Amino acid sequence: MRKINPKQHSAEHILASVFNELFKARITDTRFKDKKVRCDFHLNLNSPLEEVIQKAEEETNKIIAKNLPVTYEEGKREKLVDKYSLHRVPKEIKNIRLVKIGEEIVTPCRGEHVSNTNEIGKIKIRTFNQIKPDVIRLTFVLEN
Repeated sequence: MRKINPKQHSAEHILASVFNELFKARITDTRFKDKKVRCDFHLNLNSPLEEVIQKAEEETNKIIAKNLPVTYEEGKREKLVDKYSLHRVPKEIKNIRLVKIGEEIVTPCRGEHVSNTNEIGKIKIRTFNQIKPDVIRLTFVLEN
């Protein structure tokens, strides 16, 4: 298993949260490769794609700039299933680790993350396109 950069991984969680909050979008796939991260989001586009991307990048960077602590907790699937999106967690996993970025962003994940968002830098969305009627794909990098 390839090691994922904790800065990229933490930024991906924030970006996914922003897409969910602003556009009711669900992240469906993420690929980490060298300095870039590719993400696919399932959503119904109600605005031009360029506007969606610009707003997502701006809001993600606003959250990163808040210098939020990143903490963890663990819970049983049956207690978390109605409260959090567990769509990317295999059904056989019963004890789920939650990554908390500040108080607002809570995501199930077992990976490594930064301890504070001030370690991430700024996200820059480099490419984006609609790959299906209800799926967009983007790539981002982190800048200092």
